[in-house]
Amino acid sequence: SSPPTVAVTTRAVSGSSNVLVLEGDSRVGVEVVKRFLAQGDEWNVSATVGGSNGKAKRYADALGALPVDLHDASSEAVANTSPGVIVSCIDADGGCGTVHERSRVFVDAALEEGGVTYVFISSIGAGESSDALPGPAKETMKPIMSDKYLAEQYLQSRSGETASGLEHLIVRCAPLNDLLDDSEVGKPTLTDSHMAYGWITPAGIGDLVHNCLASDKLALQSTYSAVDANTIFITNPFLRPLESHESVPFDSIVL
Repeated sequence: SSPPTVAVTTRAVSGSSNVLVLEGDSRVGVEVVKRFLAQGDEWNVSATVGGSNGKAKRYADALGALPVDLHDASSEAVANTSPGVIVSCIDADGGCGTVHERSRVFVDAALEEGGVTYVFISSIGAGESSDALPGPAKETMKPIMSDKYLAEQYLQSRSGETASGLEHLIVRCAPLNDLLDDSEVGKPTLTDSHMAYGWITPAGIGDLVHNCLASDKLALQSTYSAVDANTIFITNPFLRPLESHESVPFDSIVL
């Protein structure tokens, strides 16, 4: 069969590749950093810090204990690290200012750098995936999801510019599972369905991001949803867990 027109093999690693994790001192950021470090010498890992608020100090401490090159949360981190891959863990919980305002400076810096694959960790509920949210959450989460969708749109528009040299991948993740340890991977699953909903762990997100970048079966310039196959929820007509006898209500992408 013929290969996909845009495949992740464009980033196949020979020697070491540089990856920059934005807001690595966040709950998801720490686990993303750990997943790339687990590949040994395959990746040179850097992370920006300083965007998290006071209550997230434990994540900053966890990141500081890892063998990772740390940088201030400014666009200069891109020029200083020359990343082939940027993974944005910029979230509403961290730092000051909106997600899309904090994100766009790094997108612009990635464009200036050239040759970057930019992975943006977004949320199920942004854009057309708003229909996947349980009814009450749609209104309460609307400001946050609108903010993240603006960040998605800016990345898409800049990446779509002629000869931008910027490839992107948007991964809309389910809410984080607070019943499991953050380091538990679970069964992270990727789908192009906008109706997937459930939970996912931070380590599951890290695992999924790495596997996306290592896969030759995934089209870039695309938006996907991510959930843990162990914790899928049905949201219509009311929120409930998927029963063991029920089939998964979306098609998973095999990486």
